[in-house]
Amino acid sequence: MTTLLDQMRGCRLFRPIDVQVAQLLARLDQGHCAELPVLAALASWATGQGHTCLPLSEVRALLADTGLDSAPYADPEALTQALLTSPVVGRPADIRPLILDRQRRLALFRFHRDETAIARALRQRSTGIEPLDLPAALPLFETLFPAVAPADPIDWQRAAAALALLKRFVVISGGPGTGKTYTVARILALLIALSQPKPRIALAAPTGKAALRLQESIRAASATLPPPLTEALPDQAQTLHRLLGFQSQRSGFLHNAANPLHLDVLILDEASMIDVALMAATLTALPPACRVILLGDRDQLASVEAGNLFGDLCGDETPIRWSDRMVAQVQPLLGQRLPPSPPGPEPEPLADSLVSLYTSRRFRTDSGIAALAQAVKTGDPDSVAGVLLQDTADLRIVGTEGAALETRLREYLAPFLLPLLTASSPLAALEALGQRRLLCALREGPAGVEGLNRLAEAIGRDQGYIPPTERLYRGMPLLILRNEYKLGLFNGDAGVLWPDTEGRMQAWFPQTEGAVRQIGLSRLPAWQTSYALTVHKAQGAEFDRVLFILPQDDAPVLSRELLYTGITRARAHLTLLCPHDLLLRTIVRQVVRYSALKEKLRHPESGPASTGPLNLSI
Repeated sequence: MTTLLDQMRGCRLFRPIDVQVAQLLARLDQGHCAELPVLAALASWATGQGHTCLPLSEVRALLADTGLDSAPYADPEALTQALLTSPVVGRPADIRPLILDRQRRLALFRFHRDETAIARALRQRSTGIEPLDLPAALPLFETLFPAVAPADPIDWQRAAAALALLKRFVVISGGPGTGKTYTVARILALLIALSQPKPRIALAAPTGKAALRLQESIRAASATLPPPLTEALPDQAQTLHRLLGFQSQRSGFLHNAANPLHLDVLILDEASMIDVALMAATLTALPPACRVILLGDRDQLASVEAGNLFGDLCGDETPIRWSDRMVAQVQPLLGQRLPPSPPGPEPEPLADSLVSLYTSRRFRTDSGIAALAQAVKTGDPDSVAGVLLQDTADLRIVGTEGAALETRLREYLAPFLLPLLTASSPLAALEALGQRRLLCALREGPAGVEGLNRLAEAIGRDQGYIPPTERLYRGMPLLILRNEYKLGLFNGDAGVLWPDTEGRMQAWFPQTEGAVRQIGLSRLPAWQTSYALTVHKAQGAEFDRVLFILPQDDAPVLSRELLYTGITRARAHLTLLCPHDLLLRTIVRQVVRYSALKEKLRHPESGPASTGPLNLSI
């Protein structure tokens, strides 16, 4: 007789691990809830899709096309009552494998725990206003942010700096070129000048690539500061994992609640890439008085792992509205009158920790890249269609409808690859790789990473730049796939192969200020050829020229956020190869991630603790 678990194993919706979760919890449940196996599998499946919880209202629709009987899962209220009869399901204050909240969202305990820890820590940091020596701060503000005319648009960079002095937790969101690191460099200069003793500061990002870019950006921004204000400014950034003390042989990090970091200020860049588990670990390892400043772009892709942390922090309100009390505190430091708040209820406390930067200084007013990014961000097909008709120097959109894809790719790939394949030194090859990149949405297929890597090598061999029989060759680009702290290599780091002075093939990687270093191939962690990168892998990096290739056919991964993130990797020129109809369909498709964090941040839920122990006997 076919059991429910057997049916689930044959269901295309579930992964093997989802079925294993269902099987384990069904044994612990001991028959109390007939619906538990399917719901447990769905809760596990949801985490693989980037969600941190499963709304019971979505269950029937998810099961409709799976072959499983969806009728018993049609009524969320009935499912709620059934789940609460199970010893493995608890309310938010309980410790159970599954947690069901008042909004009928089912979550694995660890995600509920992490979101609760984040919400609690950030609510604590968001309350109150830090003391400030206004007479000492005002001259520094005038030096770092020269006053503008009262009638000019609000200087949101200066407003962000004022907010950072007044709050222990600040989120600064802004698109490319809006000056997030420029602003943070000035915030750090203010904190150093106004604090005694000098604050202990750390700069961090979720990936090695993003950390290196943060470090370079802070150094560049520091060069625009008056010399006396740069003396104690930090100039080294690191990954969050390294900051927390990643332990390869043990779970958890070296730094935690029992062994906190000795920090007064933590700057976290590319915060949209941080998942809930890593943020929970970070906040747990910080002293309560430590200031936390997050930088990111709310319109970019969310983290690869489960959750939509940065989007949940920023919320839905645009523009962000501060409380009257916060406006009164910021006003003297701003030197401009903030626009009156629209009528409505008093903003929630977290709103006083949020600020957005709007003015991009990277692109000219006639920039096609900026116009396309804005049109995609708003999700307006008419605006995107208008951009398609424009002729701008920095943007070229090439339709691939009806064309032989490989022919079109060869036409654009060959000249794009030439500077890398004809480089005269490893430094020149690394500079070429850092200046231009092939981006794509998929890993597989002709327009994915694997297909583009094969085609790029074929072009190089056809034109004589790559020896026909060599598997490893001069100028071959590589991408590190795993962190190796002893070597200072991190997942996402890019390098090239190049022979050393004795003819031995080595891997070469960029360092700061134009330096390079070489590492023997036998010492490298896992890596792959990387002429092309997925947009996810390129997140946190920018390139002068980008060739962005979408597939010929629609795919679930295509979304407005992916398009926007790929487009904004380009600083000076973007070529987008795609079917126009697919482009217009993609911009109206937004990523939806189920999460309870947004509500926990703004409306904490409490409930009765469990009245009895959980029986884990199997």
